[in-house]
Amino acid sequence: MEIPDKLKKYEEYLRSTEKPANEITFTQTSTLPWESKCGGCPYLESEEDYPRDENGKPMMFLAQINLDEMPPLEDFPEHGLLQFYIGDDDMLGLDSACKVIYISEYKKDASALLSENPFENVYTGQTPFTNEGKINFERSSRFICTACREFEEKFCGKTDDEEWDALYELCYAEGSFVGGYPLFVQQAPAYYDDGTYDTVLLQLDCEDECGIMFGDSGNCNFFISKEDLKARNFDNVEYDWQCC
Repeated sequence: MEIPDKLKKYEEYLRSTEKPANEITFTQTSTLPWESKCGGCPYLESEEDYPRDENGKPMMFLAQINLDEMPPLEDFPEHGLLQFYIGDDDMLGLDSACKVIYISEYKKDASALLSENPFENVYTGQTPFTNEGKINFERSSRFICTACREFEEKFCGKTDDEEWDALYELCYAEGSFVGGYPLFVQQAPAYYDDGTYDTVLLQLDCEDECGIMFGDSGNCNFFISKEDLKARNFDNVEYDWQCC
């Protein structure tokens, strides 16, 4: 990622914070069960595989990442599927547990898999997207985000107006992606601020192709610790969404 001339004096520091990311774009279309997607039907061999919350209620399927379709990221599995489910309620699962399922081996045989989401038409909450869509990936990198405490400590009150505006344009972590740094519409949760959950599994931001929006112009994030990611333990994932 290029650094503008007016920020060249900060280049060494900014480069030291650089993290790889996979930018996500969407194509509104129907998808195959094993493809990377927003909405639609997750990879399911039977209805019994569909996750439920602690009360036995089917959760809301949000997205699926086929890791074979995504450029590799350090510590992430290189193969398999990651599925993202949230609580089915009016708060889009904000106050309930999310579920991230890792499927290390999968089959590309549509005849052996469900072709329709068995609970899509019975969700009680409104989905944060309007259309099913295919997820596309492109490798990029991200610098420290404006919501990080370190960003504030490094730059707040220490730059002129032009530098500050350029820093915000460079480091404002908008968009949908895997890896990199997150965007918090309001403030960073304590578990991210203190470094407990330090890796962005998935960020979904407002976009038009699939009609993604959380609340009023908001976004969502899924976080995991680097240790759990390396261990392929997806039982301890934090999910958060914030809006204006």
